[in-house]
Amino acid sequence: MTLRGNRPTGRAQILLFMLLLALAVAFPAAAEGAAVPKRKLVSNLGALWEKVFETEASKNPFGGDPDAVCWKLGENVIAPFGPAGAPGCVVKTGTKLFIAASSVECSNVEGNGEDEATLRACARAADAQTAPKVTLDGRPMSVTEVETGLLRFDLPEGNVFGLPPQQALSVAHGWVALLHPLTPGKHEITIRNEGTAPITTTIIVRPGRKAR
Repeated sequence: MTLRGNRPTGRAQILLFMLLLALAVAFPAAAEGAAVPKRKLVSNLGALWEKVFETEASKNPFGGDPDAVCWKLGENVIAPFGPAGAPGCVVKTGTKLFIAASSVECSNVEGNGEDEATLRACARAADAQTAPKVTLDGRPMSVTEVETGLLRFDLPEGNVFGLPPQQALSVAHGWVALLHPLTPGKHEITIRNEGTAPITTTIIVRPGRKAR
């Protein structure tokens, strides 16, 4: 089984999710992304994959729920993404957005390997070899290349792989950013990966509105 995210076309012989999004308006986006400690980016990437693995298919965009594309990673962090990108999310003022412009994970439950070294090599080789081009409201922003440690997920009943509940081991590679909250209003994030059509996601920031 192969899953693809945030990319309308692509090559994958492993579980592949192209994720996306991030932004900041008060300051140049690239500068804000660079200010985020790498360990925080790694932590958020791991948390995002945990959400995907541990959410049953009926409530998962990769399992057929197109409305479940705005993932809550923490009290004020949202990661919008789905199999073909995320059309958009409505968030409250003060919400940070996590963007994984390209990310690939390799896991033992997909037959990608049984140890960390093999899974890591798999994820590195399968992900984009150069940084995707990302813009926020037409302005270029930077993404950082990161890798997680060995992740352990508990697959629930009715998981996206259609497997019995069990523990899965995985390593993820990604080009990511965590940006400061956007100003109220409408914003557009566009991601361009080599060899694929660009994907645009609309973010609506509403004062006092709960993220959804």
